[in-house]
Amino acid sequence: MGFVNDLENQVREYLAGDYEVSEITDIPSVDNVSFKKKAKKLNLCAYSIDLRNSSDLLFQHHKQTSGKIHKAFLTVAAKVAQKYGGKIRSFQGDSILAFWAGAYKKQITTAVEAAMVTKWFLDIEFSKHFEKYEKLDFGIGIDLGEVYILRAGISRDANNNDLVFIGKCVNFAVAIANQARSPYHVEISQDAYDNLLEEMIYDNDGNNMWSNSTIEWNGVKYPTKLTSYYSFLRR
Repeated sequence: MGFVNDLENQVREYLAGDYEVSEITDIPSVDNVSFKKKAKKLNLCAYSIDLRNSSDLLFQHHKQTSGKIHKAFLTVAAKVAQKYGGKIRSFQGDSILAFWAGAYKKQITTAVEAAMVTKWFLDIEFSKHFEKYEKLDFGIGIDLGEVYILRAGISRDANNNDLVFIGKCVNFAVAIANQARSPYHVEISQDAYDNLLEEMIYDNDGNNMWSNSTIEWNGVKYPTKLTSYYSFLRR
């Protein structure tokens, strides 16, 4: 019963009392967060990208072909997010979760620019490569807010522990990404829109690039903004 007792003691420890919470300004790596009853807190811009109908790929194509499509899609999404300063913290099959610090409008605007550049790559520039197998559809969702970061899993086992990001904006960004689809691949929360710089609101002719939409989340309808626009990569 040693295993049961040890595990129960850990559960009791983690659930009892308060955690020590420290405010930070930069997105931490796994090594920067302790397994102890400690948490980090900061304002983040959460960015989720999700491949539409990925399960159907397994039925429409050979497993190897489905793997090729997933790997190419995730590579583009990850490299663009990274190029624009995003910190990737989760790969989940057909989706990526990335974060930008969300204290300033410039940081939030950069996250949205990354989304619109990703649309350009996947939907336009590299579409010819994917269309040999399948025309991609995908959604990108963005929200911002306060996030608590914990380290969870099995200590002293690098393959079996990771950071957990807890905050409404994380779940909301994922929900928006699950809703967004062609031609409106990029959808963001009203809070994210309200914190954009004008360069990411209006096109070169002064037209607003965003349309009004809503999402039902936890039984409540929330306003969102969506766009079919894209941005070219900054060379």
